[in-house]
Amino acid sequence: MKNNKSRQQRDLIKGIMLIVKIALAAGVSWEVAKLLGSKHPYLAPLTVILSMQETVWHSATYAFYRMIGTVFGVVVTVFIVSHLEVNGWTIGCLLLGGMLLPVILRVHKTIVHQVALTILLVFVFAHQTASYPSDRVRDTIVGAFTAIFIHMLLFPPSYVKEAGQTLNQFGFHLIQLFKRSADWVHGHCDPLEGQALKKDVANLLQELHQVQKDLQMAEKSLKLNIFSKNKQQSLKQYKHILSLLTTGYLYISSILPPFHDWTKMGTMSADEREQWTMQLKMLGEYIGNQLHQAMEKQNYSGASGRMTDLLDLSALSLQISVPSELKWYRYPLSLYQQTAQLIQELKMTRQ
Repeated sequence: MKNNKSRQQRDLIKGIMLIVKIALAAGVSWEVAKLLGSKHPYLAPLTVILSMQETVWHSATYAFYRMIGTVFGVVVTVFIVSHLEVNGWTIGCLLLGGMLLPVILRVHKTIVHQVALTILLVFVFAHQTASYPSDRVRDTIVGAFTAIFIHMLLFPPSYVKEAGQTLNQFGFHLIQLFKRSADWVHGHCDPLEGQALKKDVANLLQELHQVQKDLQMAEKSLKLNIFSKNKQQSLKQYKHILSLLTTGYLYISSILPPFHDWTKMGTMSADEREQWTMQLKMLGEYIGNQLHQAMEKQNYSGASGRMTDLLDLSALSLQISVPSELKWYRYPLSLYQQTAQLIQELKMTRQ
């Protein structure tokens, strides 16, 4: 709850900063466009407003698409504008032809939209003022570079901290799932508790996807970010932690059905139940310790922290053993169990 409130506050601050930067860049671009002789200086702040996105990388990408689309649209329109009248049919034909080529070339859809917008406005306004096509190209470039420049220099946004919090929350819930699974095995795999664990596994998968999205956003927020040196190392560590947690999630999500079936058959001995309980608790504690140490190092050491000294493999040990008469069959049995589980899940999707 505290993390969510803190994140909302940071999102609010970033939103306010984005608004301030848009306003500043819009004003600067207007004045620059006027100094360069534009008769339509509003085109520069228009580009600023449309280009300024949540990260510098997104802003630069959108600005690039807008410039390419604008130049292409002007080139398509300027040579035929004097030969056609302004009416719905000519506009429709121009848009059809102008957008068809970018689609055939499989360019980004943003470029297609910018081509259409440019063709429409240039075709209409060029009949009223001959300087509009050149102003549109120049002012679009002015607005794009102004937006990127200001966004890059004035507190460029970073989403690394948010990604770290989401990762930490996912790790905490995964550790809890290991503990509950151990208690579930110790308690003879109660069916109702098993259903609850199954729901937790599904919910945790959604959290995993969210962590992956947040890390991707964090990575993009560091592109073209001139103050991202230390945060790059943090992001690298977070990815390493996620790899560890993902391995744990895939393991715990795959072993719950076999435990349920084993208990249902009534062939699990008390010693085996105790061994597996200890094994699951040990794995959960190990993952928890690694997560805690990694986050502590991240908080106090920053970029100097390394993951290599966190992975104390001596803390891991195999608590269970396979009976000697089954050692030769453990691989086919494992394959059989996984295949049977897949077939069961495929059948359930058809019901």
